Amino acid sequence: MADIVGHWKNLAEAQKLTQSMLLQGVVEEILEEGSLLPIIPPMQINGKSLLYNREKTWNAADGAGFFDVHEQIPWTSDVEYTAQVEVELKRVARQSPWDKFIQATYGSINDYRAIVLSEVRKRCMRFVEDRLLYGDKTARPKEFDGLHSLAGPLTGDNNIDQGEAALSLLNLRAAVDAVKPQMAGSENVAILLPGVLNRRIDQGYQEAGFVRASVTVSPMSVMVNGVEIGGRVKTFDGIPMIRSDYLVAEEANTGLTAAGRAKNTTGTKQYSIFVIRFALPMDKGFFLAFGGTGVGQGEFRPFEHTSFEKLEDFDAGGERLVSYLAPGIGATWSIARITDITDAAVLP
Repeated sequence: MADIVGHWKNLAEAQKLTQSMLLQGVVEEILEEGSLLPIIPPMQINGKSLLYNREKTWNAADGAGFFDVHEQIPWTSDVEYTAQVEVELKRVARQSPWDKFIQATYGSINDYRAIVLSEVRKRCMRFVEDRLLYGDKTARPKEFDGLHSLAGPLTGDNNIDQGEAALSLLNLRAAVDAVKPQMAGSENVAILLPGVLNRRIDQGYQEAGFVRASVTVSPMSVMVNGVEIGGRVKTFDGIPMIRSDYLVAEEANTGLTAAGRAKNTTGTKQYSIFVIRFALPMDKGFFLAFGGTGVGQGEFRPFEHTSFEKLEDFDAGGERLVSYLAPGIGATWSIARITDITDAAVLP
């Protein structure tokens, strides 16, 4: 027997006499943590790029000498620098139209124009966050180099290959030492890592414990970095750990000594960790150069907004966001990277 809905033939007929309540705005569903833009030091430049010199490595034992009384001291002229470093600004932009027909005729509590601008801004910011990690101007010349590309030429403990294995905390300590927070001060040093690896570190410290010979060392009976048992481990060796949703699963053995790093599409997922010292170039750190109309005003404005009331050949307006920016590192020891880490229990 058909459902009886009082006076009406069915529920669909009854619903013709009412309407749903629409909440204003759009509920945020796409949300990432671990953004670099709020913490990376900005540097305004007036030009298409920033140039600076780096010291060239020399042997400390050959820096000076010992001389006897009345022995002639030779004049020495052997100082040279590395190739000049250039941080070239790149243009990041997006523009989207908003149809005037919809704005004028669709009765709504929403301001369509404001929604378009908000979504354009969010897309631009997320795009830049992704490229701060995975930008590769060698493969894609219009881009700037992100952290993976900047770390690619580094050697030693500044660029460690975990060998498609679980994270070794000894390697993490080596990477921390390579960035030299003990020299520069650790207040502006952070460890950037994907949440999947931070969970593994949580597990190792709080739940599993570590086995050394016949002794199991388990911190379950003590506070971990001042955090109650069960809480997240937020520091390592006194350095803050930032969980980044922008560091994603990657392909193995890509970009270890060259530029870039490929995101995972097939095979076993691999992950990377960065230790970063944030500072302006003359303070030897990781920074963000930017330029444009805001230069000289003393305020970092990552995107310049232009609104168009009328688009040519369209019954529409539009919103455009543009920025000229690029990241760089002052000294090469300001970043360190560990690559090819699997999602497995961490090792001591």
